[in-house]
Amino acid sequence: MNKDILLLSFGLLSWGWLSQTWLAAAGLLFIIAANKYSVWRWQISPQQFYRCADLSTLLVILLLVDVYILQPTDRPIFVLLKWLPVLFAPVLFAQLFSNAQNLPLAALFYSLRKQQSEPSVETDFILPYAGLTVLSAGAANVQTPAYFTIAATLFTGILWSARPKYSPVPIWLLSIGLAIVVSHFGYHGLRQLHALVEEKSVAWLSDSQTDPFKSQTSIGDIGELKLSDKIEFRLKADAPLLLHQASYDLYFGHNWMASNRLFTTKNPVNPIENGKPKQLEILQQLNRQALLALPDGTINITGLGDEAYLQYTDLGAVKVTLSPRFSRYRVFYTGQRTDAPGKHDLQIPKQHLDWLQQFSDELKFAGQSPEAIAEHIKTYFQRNFLYSLYLGTQTDADLALKEFMLKRKAGHCEYFAAATVLLLRKAGIPARLANGYAVNEYDSRQGLYIVRSRHAHAWAIAYINGVWQAVDSTPAQWLAMETEHAGLWQPLTDWWSNCVFQFRQWQRQQTEQQNTELALLSALFPMIYLAWRIYSAKRKLKRRVQYASATAQKTAYQGLDSEFYLIEQRLQNTVQARQHNESIQQWVKRLQLPALNQLYRLHYQLRFDPMGLSVEQRQHLQQQAREWAGSFRDGAVR
Repeated sequence: MNKDILLLSFGLLSWGWLSQTWLAAAGLLFIIAANKYSVWRWQISPQQFYRCADLSTLLVILLLVDVYILQPTDRPIFVLLKWLPVLFAPVLFAQLFSNAQNLPLAALFYSLRKQQSEPSVETDFILPYAGLTVLSAGAANVQTPAYFTIAATLFTGILWSARPKYSPVPIWLLSIGLAIVVSHFGYHGLRQLHALVEEKSVAWLSDSQTDPFKSQTSIGDIGELKLSDKIEFRLKADAPLLLHQASYDLYFGHNWMASNRLFTTKNPVNPIENGKPKQLEILQQLNRQALLALPDGTINITGLGDEAYLQYTDLGAVKVTLSPRFSRYRVFYTGQRTDAPGKHDLQIPKQHLDWLQQFSDELKFAGQSPEAIAEHIKTYFQRNFLYSLYLGTQTDADLALKEFMLKRKAGHCEYFAAATVLLLRKAGIPARLANGYAVNEYDSRQGLYIVRSRHAHAWAIAYINGVWQAVDSTPAQWLAMETEHAGLWQPLTDWWSNCVFQFRQWQRQQTEQQNTELALLSALFPMIYLAWRIYSAKRKLKRRVQYASATAQKTAYQGLDSEFYLIEQRLQNTVQARQHNESIQQWVKRLQLPALNQLYRLHYQLRFDPMGLSVEQRQHLQQQAREWAGSFRDGAVR
């Protein structure tokens, strides 16, 4: 067997083993084996090679549509890598079943197809395809030495096939061995570097800084986020509510931070001893890792799938990993958190003490209960301040907040939330800054609440009477203002979002058996198409052979319909019959019949002259030959 085919078979077996795609690998190997022991070969033109490559491109596009739109997955590129051997199988089979030994390079590169003036460049696609199988096997991400061993073995075989004939074998083997050793240690070093970078990146990004102008939880970003009409998720709930995503208790420098950012599998919220928990249902498209927006006091979440797992922080953030792309999950909650406040929950930045003291005196916190203070702060902001998305011109976070309180008296939710937290702390009430979403828009047709990006919100939470309570001091008209600023294209984007949502709902209801059947049909379609093309090509080739044979026969036996043969048939059983070793010319001379002299010359011209006879000559031959044959009676010529 050809060594290239051996390497190809080894690559396909490795791909089937590591990626658990045994059925597809077995099908490809069967076709390759059938090609090896079959005599069927076709003359495939460059244009037909191009169509096979275009078919592979179409399959890639269809797969991308499937993993990004129809059945979204959190690892679409890995799915594409996994199925590359199947996607490019038409190109490989086109080369294997053709008379040509190579594949036109223009089949793989569309830009080369336009260069008609230059000679066609060809390549052998077998070894590149073998390398493709190893690349696809790597998409399985098997955490064992198996993949490295397979890749090293296959690429060593490929390089051995391309080795210069006169290169010293020991030096070549030493070079390959050195490359494998360096790759092995480099691979482990790269993994360690990746883990280190990931750890540092997570630690850096999880600081969750908040300032009026930048970063994920900043006032500026929340303001920009509110401008988007994108539907983030839908939920079934009894009434509007606030969904909490993250809390920040530490004001450091100019930024709000979460002092405890460590995610653990332990839920800090204890189940209720008496009574029945509240519940709501959320329908959401999630990434591989996502921070959930949940009501306060979430004690349990169901419906995220067997592979998904939840992690919590002490400040109330909940992260889900490996959840289904489209999730419909039920949340059970108490509506309140009772964990004790920490040492940072009363911290007051020195740079804000002046205006805090001023407002503390104005609001007369002294002697009031915590509930009254919280309500007084809410009322004060809602009566004396305005909601606005304008960030102002101040670039310093501390000065921006001070300007908001003393001069502008207008801002968006994080200004109100940050100021409320500091005022509560000034009054001796533990407080934190929280952000998430305000659920308020109800769609009566679907019976669901709609949560958009512009519904992102920030508020203060205060520890009052042993419970963390929301203190939302943002003026109530902010939701109405957001609705007024909705984009012109919102109805169209909502329609599309609803179409996708309904499709996801339908898709989720499909049974596992139906999904399996659909996957099998998708895998069989390229094979059926290829078999049909092979069958069609065979039929076309057969018709061409028959046509060529008929044309050749017609050319080789021109004049077989000559009327002169009527005369030969009339004399066949007489003493004047033509002998087997006698030509027509010799026969006519032996008969000594002058009437046949002109006829046999016309017959010879029809039979052997490429120009044949004219219409008049053919008519004369027909008439004279039939008259002569008709005049023959009783074995004699009259």
